Amino acid sequence: MKRFLLLLPIASMFFAAGFCHANVVINEVMYHPEGDDGDDLQWVELFNPGPEDVNIGGWVLTNHPLEGSIKSRELIFPMDTRISAGGYLLLVNDLDDSKDHDGNCFANYWTVPTGTQVLEYGRECPQLLFDQFGDDIHLSADGQRDIDAMWYGDGGEMGSGGAAIVPSGSSLGRKPNGRDTDDPAADFAAFSHPTPGASNQSAPVAERSTWSKIKMLFR
Repeated sequence: MKRFLLLLPIASMFFAAGFCHANVVINEVMYHPEGDDGDDLQWVELFNPGPEDVNIGGWVLTNHPLEGSIKSRELIFPMDTRISAGGYLLLVNDLDDSKDHDGNCFANYWTVPTGTQVLEYGRECPQLLFDQFGDDIHLSADGQRDIDAMWYGDGGEMGSGGAAIVPSGSSLGRKPNGRDTDDPAADFAAFSHPTPGASNQSAPVAERSTWSKIKMLFR
């Protein structure tokens, strides 16, 4: 892992140059799952509303401002991780209960459309947790500037102006799907029927489906 991080500054120059205008957004967040006292059921959905695929390998997702130094709370996407045009990428804490075998895992509660990519981060980044009273989430191509950011509740380290707190079991999603005015309070709304891997205007997925898991290749 340390070796990978040493290479990140060099790689980030490439990604920043190539994707400084990429419009991938943090589209839906499940930060307070119903019946989960821990964090196993938390997830974040990324959405690419653009007309071209975006390679987010080497990008960073974190729950502290980019000038922070708490590296254990940063998820670095494996190289060549791609989000297709109009497609979604799901980041889940515990996909199939292999993390701690306590019965709480994404696959036991939600389904996603066939072919949706899922990245499990809980074992590699155990400190990447989202507080139920308020937090901030940042997506960056170079670890220095936000491609996108959202905050909710007390705003975590961002302060006021965040999206409203939602009830346990509901998600926070952009409404309409993909809307980004840089104002979380206006862009995000509560969804009592979360739609991981699908448009926030879609009906809940009722049947079991399959997905493609992205393996965390770095240590």
